[in-house]
Amino acid sequence: MTRFFGFTHKILFLASCSVLFYCSKESPKNNGSIRFLENNFNDKTIIVAGSTLVDGAVLWINDKKIKLIGDALEATGLFYYNEKIYVTGWKYGGNGSIWTMNKDGTNQTHIELEGKFSEGKRILVHNGDIYVGGYFDQGSCYWKNGNKNNLTTNADSMSWGIGVDSSNNIYNVGYYMKSHSLVPSLWKNNKRINLSRPSQGDGEAKYIVIKDDKKIIAGTVMAPNNFLGYVTKPAYWINGSRSTCNIGSIDEGWHNSEVFDLFVDNEENILIAGFSQDMDSEYPTYWKNCEKHVIQNGEVTGVIRSIKVIEGKVISAGTQSYFPGIPCIWIDEEQYLYDEESVGEVWDMLVIEK
Repeated sequence: MTRFFGFTHKILFLASCSVLFYCSKESPKNNGSIRFLENNFNDKTIIVAGSTLVDGAVLWINDKKIKLIGDALEATGLFYYNEKIYVTGWKYGGNGSIWTMNKDGTNQTHIELEGKFSEGKRILVHNGDIYVGGYFDQGSCYWKNGNKNNLTTNADSMSWGIGVDSSNNIYNVGYYMKSHSLVPSLWKNNKRINLSRPSQGDGEAKYIVIKDDKKIIAGTVMAPNNFLGYVTKPAYWINGSRSTCNIGSIDEGWHNSEVFDLFVDNEENILIAGFSQDMDSEYPTYWKNCEKHVIQNGEVTGVIRSIKVIEGKVISAGTQSYFPGIPCIWIDEEQYLYDEESVGEVWDMLVIEK
């Protein structure tokens, strides 16, 4: 259902608006990735995973676009290990995938993941083993070196984030459905643990960071509202204890949000990123320790799908406009479009040393 909705949404978007720029309230300013490279982080390589409607699954390695082999639709997760880039993603109507390549994008390899209609969402390498979090048509799962391990398959269930601790315990986060409610969940070595959610509400756990003995998880919770039905808010759990972030006043029109990434810095500041939504549009937004920050003061619509803090600067990767949009990066408040004529998605980002 997720794949079909995403693909159909893109087609409908183009059919109803042949020129993307006229669909959003702003006229995009193309600062360009070349200028971005000249003025920021000359000692770094910035890798972004996503897609374009023309190319399908792609990476941008600095200002160079790399089309992934295998005819996939989306590249959704990135990891860097031993001078190699690891990528996961999926093919519409097919299976999830793992790609590897050199840090300049050469020497691609590709394998498909087990499971009908599988989708890889996040990828990591631990002690030489490749782990992918995701789901398939029967429920939530993860893959170790391409082999599928089921999590919850006796109910509607999806998983996204994956982590492995120093003792080789495997953690997955996602949700399962129980009595028509979505229950945010953590699986440790395949054993499911329910996370807290609002009374009579729903929740989805999506991403996990392991810091020593702390398991920090980001996602969303939905609470009943007499006027709107439900209001979705960002949330994070630390060892199971939940904090729920504000999206703004309902009286001012703020009524929805979504979370697409989690970053925890060395001081354990927690940044969760996605969008916040009012009655007009979605806006690229991140919450630092639950304090809301809308990129460019809401002058640009869109979404953040990956966030990092490098040398004191917040780097956000996402799209101007939403689903699909124009792939871009923000450095603090300044925006850089990869290609103002390109329509697509962004799902993950790496920042590595050159």
